[in-house]
Amino acid sequence: MHTLLGYILTYSYIIFVIFIASLIQKYSNFKEEIPRKFIHVFVGFSWFIMAYFFKSTIHLIIVPATFLIINYLSFTTHLIKPMERLKSNTPGTVYYAFSFTVLALLTYIHHDFMPFYGLGVLTMAIGDGLSPIISSKFKKRIGQTYKTYAGTIWIMLSALIIAILFNNYFNLNFTILKYIIIVISSGILEFVGNKGQDNLTLPILLAIIAYTI
Repeated sequence: MHTLLGYILTYSYIIFVIFIASLIQKYSNFKEEIPRKFIHVFVGFSWFIMAYFFKSTIHLIIVPATFLIINYLSFTTHLIKPMERLKSNTPGTVYYAFSFTVLALLTYIHHDFMPFYGLGVLTMAIGDGLSPIISSKFKKRIGQTYKTYAGTIWIMLSALIIAILFNNYFNLNFTILKYIIIVISSGILEFVGNKGQDNLTLPILLAIIAYTI
């Protein structure tokens, strides 16, 4: 019953987030980017539900694997319009679900990986999700790239805050040096990820780096 409730709550929560995003898209002036980022940010919080109900069992993999299929279908057919960039052909939403699935698999194999799974996906959700909105206010770009200083700093700050909170809750024994490595790594991994690839590089590699240092 506990596991079944986890499935019901996780799927219901994600569907609710998509529903709210569709309302934002339909009844506001935000036709694409804001609804997408709303989904990007709030779907990330589904990790808390899954971590609580599924622990490190096989069930942790099933939900993100389901949405990996759904997101791919949506990317190819625009099935869930609030989730897609209609003007660009970048599979960022597919990468998002893929990262969730890979990190869930690593957690199933290494049960103590759970906090690092959360660190990766929440930095992607909150850091990368809100980065373009912050960048739109402070538009100074890094060199000739489309990345901005403000966006990169926000991602690094997000990684730091999440790392501190998780360290306190999960007793991860992070040192100052480890915090520095996590923060710098988050900025580099987001910076090198182009065309939605930061949804791969940032969560997966940041989680692995934090786990191994």
